[in-house]
Amino acid sequence: MKKILLLLITASLMQQFVQGQDSGITESKARNKNIEIVEDPTMTKNIENKDINYIENNGNKIAYCDTGSGNTTIILVSGLTLGLDTWKDLQQQLSKHARVISYDRNGLGNSDYIPNSKNMAAMTGELDVIINHLDLNSPIILIGHSVGGYIVRKYTELFPEKVKALFLIDAYHELFYKELKNSVTEKMWSDYVGNWESIKNNVSSGIADEIGFTSELMKSDERYIIPSDIPVYLFTSIKEVPIEEKFVEFNKMAFKVHLRLNNQLDKEYGNLTHIITDKSSHYIYLEEPELIMNEVVALLNN
Repeated sequence: MKKILLLLITASLMQQFVQGQDSGITESKARNKNIEIVEDPTMTKNIENKDINYIENNGNKIAYCDTGSGNTTIILVSGLTLGLDTWKDLQQQLSKHARVISYDRNGLGNSDYIPNSKNMAAMTGELDVIINHLDLNSPIILIGHSVGGYIVRKYTELFPEKVKALFLIDAYHELFYKELKNSVTEKMWSDYVGNWESIKNNVSSGIADEIGFTSELMKSDERYIIPSDIPVYLFTSIKEVPIEEKFVEFNKMAFKVHLRLNNQLDKEYGNLTHIITDKSSHYIYLEEPELIMNEVVALLNN
């Protein structure tokens, strides 16, 4: 199934990759003046909030926000280096219809930093700790943004009995990085990887480790299952955004690869609803929350 809001091919979907838009790099002051720090309102803040609670896990605290009520629980899993604060507005809206939980992965926001824990096994384990601690016995809805899409897909593969639906917000196919690398020049790919490495060297340990996790994804052959027996909603942004000149051609190809692979998933899975928009950028849940709300509410009503 496909709901195309407006299929307009644009060139700059991947700005968040080449300029660190998905990362909390504004949390730390750059030590290298050559690194461009992009201010982004979605960055996780290390804030004190009356809605934040903590889970103790092997001596380390995990920060989470638990709002709303109802028979269904929704868990929000953020993109690269982002935490619970990025979901504030959507969580408030969703909480009118269900119980909603967001959290900071370790080393982000108000959660403790745990070295050597930015791998898929640790991150799905962290999510399972939250689910078990809160005694969520009924199936849940998982909403994952960007890299969070990998986490929720892997979690569903590991614990299929615990998940009733998946929402993948501008999430990426597991072949994305490999196909992109094969589609651009060696210089383009080197500039892209080098940009991430420069950012990695100028941020906090938790953020740097998450960027390192992305580097591992680029080289990984692991496949992430799309379940065929539950509803899956895939949201893809094709909105044009400004980008540094040297990355314009790279972005054009990145966009084409991203859209082609997501369309491929749409063709392969009859239980997948693919929603394409040019009205919002990578942060669809901030710029067009109604797209997600409409599908979640319809699902809950059914």
